[in-house]
Amino acid sequence: MIYRLKDGETVYETGGCRGVKLYEAAGNEYVHLRFEPGAEIPVHSLPLAVSFYVSKGRGTCHVSGTEIPAVAGEMLECPPDAPRGWRNDSNTPLEVLVIKRSP
Repeated sequence: MIYRLKDGETVYETGGCRGVKLYEAAGNEYVHLRFEPGAEIPVHSLPLAVSFYVSKGRGTCHVSGTEIPAVAGEMLECPPDAPRGWRNDSNTPLEVLVIKRSP
């Protein structure tokens, strides 16, 4: 199967950030996030482990009170229930693939 961004379901859209669900199966969800310059997702918690793969640009990921700079080609891991959030502090778009894994 091929899953295309243009065919995905918008699951988050606010303040210059848009999240599109690409695929969901076996308890895992794959979401593409695009942040315009200055956009952010506030710190929040989820009961799931999450991987973030930065596919374009650079930004800052907040995990459990720590700010982690991230650039294209890097992947970050976030454990279940850990507070997390993202901010694009660059002047170009930031794109992140989010992989939510069920326990």
